[in-house]
Amino acid sequence: MMISVDNRSPDDGSDQSRPKRRTAAAVFIDVVGYSRLMGGDEEGTHRRWMSMRTDVIEPRVASSGGEVIKSTGDGLLLEFKSPLDAISFALGTQLHLEKSSSDGGNPLQIRMSANVGDIIAEHDDIYGDGINIAARLQEFAGPGGIVISGAIHDQVKDHLRYQAAELGFLTLKNIERRIRAFKIAHHELRPPTISVAHALKPSVAVLPLQMLGLEAADAYLAQGVVHDIVASLAGIRDLFVVSSTSTLGFTDPTIDAASVCHHLGVRYLVTGTLTRSGELLRMRVQLIDVDTKSMLWTNQYDSSISQLFDVQEKIATNIAYALLPHIHISELKHAERKIPQSMNAYDLVLQGMYRLYRLGHDDMQVARTLFERALDHDPHYAAAYALMAKWYILHIGEGHTTDFKADSHEALRLASRALEFEPSDPMALAIFGHINSFLFAAYDRAIDAFDRAIGGTPNSAIAWSLSASTYCYIGDGPRAVARASYGISLSPLDPYAYFYQSALTNAHYTNETFDEAVHWGTKVMAGAPQFVANLRLLAASLVAAGSLERAREVGAAHMRIDPSFSVEKYCSWYPIKQPARLALLAERLIEAGLPR
Repeated sequence: MMISVDNRSPDDGSDQSRPKRRTAAAVFIDVVGYSRLMGGDEEGTHRRWMSMRTDVIEPRVASSGGEVIKSTGDGLLLEFKSPLDAISFALGTQLHLEKSSSDGGNPLQIRMSANVGDIIAEHDDIYGDGINIAARLQEFAGPGGIVISGAIHDQVKDHLRYQAAELGFLTLKNIERRIRAFKIAHHELRPPTISVAHALKPSVAVLPLQMLGLEAADAYLAQGVVHDIVASLAGIRDLFVVSSTSTLGFTDPTIDAASVCHHLGVRYLVTGTLTRSGELLRMRVQLIDVDTKSMLWTNQYDSSISQLFDVQEKIATNIAYALLPHIHISELKHAERKIPQSMNAYDLVLQGMYRLYRLGHDDMQVARTLFERALDHDPHYAAAYALMAKWYILHIGEGHTTDFKADSHEALRLASRALEFEPSDPMALAIFGHINSFLFAAYDRAIDAFDRAIGGTPNSAIAWSLSASTYCYIGDGPRAVARASYGISLSPLDPYAYFYQSALTNAHYTNETFDEAVHWGTKVMAGAPQFVANLRLLAASLVAAGSLERAREVGAAHMRIDPSFSVEKYCSWYPIKQPARLALLAERLIEAGLPR
């Protein structure tokens, strides 16, 4: 069910046809399995649905002070003046239908979802983010179920009697932020149950440390501290940890903690300061439970720069104990990360990562030099080998290679070398897996590496996102979409989000949900216009979606960046498993104006 959004603000004029904004509660109702039922008994299914609407739903809407805004064929969009009215209606309807079924009736099964927020009212319809959230929550309800947003739950929980099971923060289609949600049931019915996939984990984000007395050139030190604390926490299976790159924008010390948690979809925040005096570092860190507005833990660490890694390990352990008092010592040990023996190598890798993701030709060359220098300082540094291997992935994928075979084997050698020193490192495993599928079409070996990465570090955004590409190559669209979506949920506000979002472009293209592929491809193009790997998939998706003129504009943009590109050369190595799918991609690229 797609709901349009119009974010234009009405003028103050008297034109009654202009859209109006207001706060309201929205409820969506959807018949479960409607298409299947219509296929088996079209007239009977339609008659039963019309009867339920006329005899049950619409009278209850009216008695609750609501209004039927529109029908979607197999569902209804309802508006209520207050959250209490909306949830009272939903619970009462749920109880009535459950009793009817128990009494021997055979009503259709419906699912419901609700949210409260600002809406835009125009003519006989309502739009807006609040409506979209209500619509997207419906997929989590299940037959006979009701799912509501945390926003509406907070307004009614002290006034209505019902049973609730928290679903945590959900990633919803086309909604930028993660949404807290609850599955509810009437107090006379069985308590709602949630699947294992929705089982709650404490969710945490580590914000950038405030720098006191540090030069701007030393900013990477504070970022590196946060990055490694997150890396340690990410290895703990009982935590949902937001990636460190997603929190880099929250540097304002006056920012409201609740607002940060709302945007990142977490309950706990780690904040702190880093002060440098010569070679001495002082780090003060605190753990905040935003729901209860309480500080769970705070501590201060003094060390020289050379002892920085030891301090980070202590912080990660203390945070884990504050969040999960009963966590096993073995899990904590599993979360610990090995460190390079040289601080210089660490500095160089941090700076190389920054350059790598900028994609410019000069930045790529500088990144390679920085990684090589890091390996000169520490020949056993696994992260430097892994990132150097990733450099080759981008070098080839962006069309810069002059020797595909040699560069592919060098990428594999570097990734293998990383695993010699860190066999369970999730980034090294993910990059090794992607090289095997992307450059060698060794899909089974790739999937095995991704499974090892995710099994050891369930919150590794790079492992989830890169694994989606392998499922694209073998033609498993649904699994590719699921994996790419989860990767984005683990890194919702990454400044280099194009890397994760481009996986969704590819996944939706493979899944033949071309409008979604165009959505994500366009978003990536806006943020990283030089990323030609995305431009190719966007152009093909536009052709498949019937937008030929726009596809050719994207194709022209691609050729301005990579003028030596040819479809035949590209498709001679691009690892789509099925020849017919590869041939179709080639046809679409040519139709988008890329040279044969």
